[in-house]
Amino acid sequence: MNRLAIYVLAAFALAVPAAVLADANQYNDPAMSFTAPADYRAVPVPSHDPAVFQDPAIVAAYIKDPGKQSFSQIMLRMQNFEGNTEGIEMTTETDMRNQGTDVFIKKTATKLPNGMPAYWQEVTIGSGFDQMKVYQYVWADGVRGVQLSITSRYGAVDEPTAKRALANVSAVAYPKYRY
Repeated sequence: MNRLAIYVLAAFALAVPAAVLADANQYNDPAMSFTAPADYRAVPVPSHDPAVFQDPAIVAAYIKDPGKQSFSQIMLRMQNFEGNTEGIEMTTETDMRNQGTDVFIKKTATKLPNGMPAYWQEVTIGSGFDQMKVYQYVWADGVRGVQLSITSRYGAVDEPTAKRALANVSAVAYPKYRY
């Protein structure tokens, strides 16, 4: 997780009026749906074709307590990927490890609440006072690799809290011949 992206999203959320952000806590496309918890505010992200990506792209972002030590953010990232869930998990893990030397990843094969195969990753990035924690679901839908993550300073969000915040997600195989 790029720390600069986290800080830019947090700063952008502070600059956008709450009224603009208040009604956008849902992300829906032909293969997935996610609703962020009510205490998170949506951060405007440019719209994007849900099936075509040049690089991993943020398609939705939500933030809680911007500017505070206890801030957390939820990000939905996607990239072109036609492989299976194991393949996207390895790709995601490699990308995170390439961002720095202090990256520790614990992963578990799981399923999303609607039964879609996924991986749950617990990632610790950095050391000392700059240490960040990322919890995320990673899955592939036949067209894309998808990461739904919650990021915070170490200790601000624990695993049960992260799972509750990301629980309102469902995904299926992308219906690529219908669109």
